[in-house]
Amino acid sequence: MRAALTSLGIIIAVAAVITVLAVGSATKKSISDQFSNLGTNIIFLRQPWDLDESISSPKDVTMDDVIAIRELEGVAAAAPYIQTSFSVKYKNTSVSLSALATDTDILKTYDWAVETGRSFNEKDIDSYGQVMILGANAAKTIFGDVDPLNKTVVLDNIPFTVIGVTKKTGSSGFGFNIDEGALIPYTTGKVKLNAGGWKNSNRRALDRVVIRAADFNQIENTKVDIANVVRNVHRIHPLGKDDFQLDDMASMVESAKSTGTMISLFLGVIGIVSLIVGGIGVMNIMLVSVTERTREIGIRMAIGATSWNIRLQFLVESMTLCCLGGFVGIVLGVVLSVLVSKYMSLSAHVSVWAVLLAAGFSAATGIFFGYYPAYKASKLTPIDALRYE
Repeated sequence: MRAALTSLGIIIAVAAVITVLAVGSATKKSISDQFSNLGTNIIFLRQPWDLDESISSPKDVTMDDVIAIRELEGVAAAAPYIQTSFSVKYKNTSVSLSALATDTDILKTYDWAVETGRSFNEKDIDSYGQVMILGANAAKTIFGDVDPLNKTVVLDNIPFTVIGVTKKTGSSGFGFNIDEGALIPYTTGKVKLNAGGWKNSNRRALDRVVIRAADFNQIENTKVDIANVVRNVHRIHPLGKDDFQLDDMASMVESAKSTGTMISLFLGVIGIVSLIVGGIGVMNIMLVSVTERTREIGIRMAIGATSWNIRLQFLVESMTLCCLGGFVGIVLGVVLSVLVSKYMSLSAHVSVWAVLLAAGFSAATGIFFGYYPAYKASKLTPIDALRYE
């Protein structure tokens, strides 16, 4: 019973190491995939979150910027982007829905496609049309097996007609999942639904502009051209600071990978600390074992056992406890990783190096934390050991 309880600390620690490394790796891959799916030739134009206070009259990002950017040779598409959410009602069904107030260029920038129905047209944009394009999953949730085309839904007490349903993509648009959301004209969203709020008291302000560069290899040159055009639209002095920021997906993917690596390392450190705590528990029990078996040690030394024999005996016992605990912990860690993968929608995969790392740490823990008790036992003199108790 004592051996089992001693190994329990190692079992839990190794299972923790296996599980956190698998979850960390899955999280890193999930974050990286989410950004990579958007395409590495995507550029975002937005106002900086930490705007320089020395800029006295910063301009909002507006459709003026979008129109100017679309004229650039290196730009394939540019779309206004205002993300918001609404309660959508259809008959007795009410669903909270995430929506983008945008225009048709959003389909080009993210490679989305309308599978049934149609997209927006200039008339919808100019006349503040109360029309909506639903994502595939959202349409299924609201209408079930009923054809959603030309059906009327209500957003904030305003009727909208469903004119199209997008093709299922499984990818998101920088925090927006088109499959679960909807698209509405940006003019309608701004004027009739106050999408994006009264940002800086400017109803023309956008959250950002999403831009697709025509050539990934020329993306840096394209960013320079965009910056020059936006500076001109915002009437920024040649020596003045930018009141906007440009982000490209390539750098954001690298940043996401770096964040995922940090998460994996952090979780790994937690697992290793757990292993050290388990090792201290093993050393504690082995010290107790040395004290309890002092007479046994004395008898063995009296009939010819050397200090090395005594030391090896306790080292082997310590390593056995740790390695058995490590084996059970590896099995438990794999099971936990499978459960995490199943119930948290993460592709948690236990790698071979993680198993080898956990097994190596288990053996190293047995040696490191078993050495002192073994050393203490080997230094007992036979006469003192036999007289013990």
